[in-house]
Amino acid sequence: MSQSRFNPSKGFHAWALLTLLVGVVLIWWGAAVTTEDVGLAVPDWPLAFGRINPEGWWKVPALLLEHGHRWLGATIGVLVLVMYFWAFFKERPRLIEAVGIILVGLGYLFLVKEGALLVAAVIGVLGGLWLILTWWGLRWSALRGLTTLALLLVVVQASLGGLRVLKMSDPFGVVHGTLGQLFFCVLVLIAFRSSQTWRDAPRLVREGRAFSARLTSMLLFGAVFAQLVIGAILRHTQRDHLAASDLITTGGALLPPVTPPDVFVLFLHKYWGVSVALLMLAVARYAKSWVGDATPVRWVPRLLSVLPLVQVALGISVIWTGKSFWVTNFHVVNGLGLLALSWILTVTAWSGDRRMGDEAETEADKGAVTA
Repeated sequence: MSQSRFNPSKGFHAWALLTLLVGVVLIWWGAAVTTEDVGLAVPDWPLAFGRINPEGWWKVPALLLEHGHRWLGATIGVLVLVMYFWAFFKERPRLIEAVGIILVGLGYLFLVKEGALLVAAVIGVLGGLWLILTWWGLRWSALRGLTTLALLLVVVQASLGGLRVLKMSDPFGVVHGTLGQLFFCVLVLIAFRSSQTWRDAPRLVREGRAFSARLTSMLLFGAVFAQLVIGAILRHTQRDHLAASDLITTGGALLPPVTPPDVFVLFLHKYWGVSVALLMLAVARYAKSWVGDATPVRWVPRLLSVLPLVQVALGISVIWTGKSFWVTNFHVVNGLGLLALSWILTVTAWSGDRRMGDEAETEADKGAVTA
């Protein structure tokens, strides 16, 4: 067991917020790449036309989006690496761990580049098992484990982005996009748990409401994530234009057949989206009763009472404008915000009837807030 626990400083929290902000920009930029259908503007990976930077790439719109997305991904990789080492050196570090993660990560990316996907997949699974067993066995603090998880996800995300290019594969693109949303949720949790709010806030859930709060918030998060998966499939298979432009019906039918799949996916995205919006409004109203007015997260149900309506309006506008660039990208980012809000609601619900913080923290930990 670690001899000391990581007490996040204000500096670490600020770094986590910076990483979160870059994460928003990265997801917006990735959405722009898909909206403009320039994901294959650079045919090779990890280099670009055989170079780190093609000459004048920022002057060509397609290269600015695609290659710029790669640089943003590299930037957030560095930010996460700093967070990892920040937490690593605070809890009795074993240098072999950090060296091993970096070397195995580089080896994993090399295997992906060379097409040894089965071996890379085995290494990925073993890496996940190592994280779970080590996190549990050494009793890492939450931030120690979360920063390590974020670092591993950065490596996996990089490989998926590379496979999207090397294999010219829509499925890899869909997985890359949806995993990016979950990676963003990890960044949200790191920023939340390193905040003063997490350490000092009173009870989040009123007594007797914990079970229902957990159940409803998890249901909402799962429903929102499912909608984002459907949206990712839609965006990667209907880049140039939507399969149908009618609003109430889809391809002229209230319930279109499963084939052709493009029309059915569009139908599913529209009507599941409306269903999720209604569920979100209901959960937001209910959450006000168990979050209460005194907690620092009371703004979450309030936003969840407004943003679903914005999302539906944006979805309608996407159809009416024929996938306008700015409307479509704002629709994607607003959906990311809804996922993040439902995730925060889930995290607060699982905080249960105790104070927001690690159960194992000591009294010294509770008072330790260093700049």
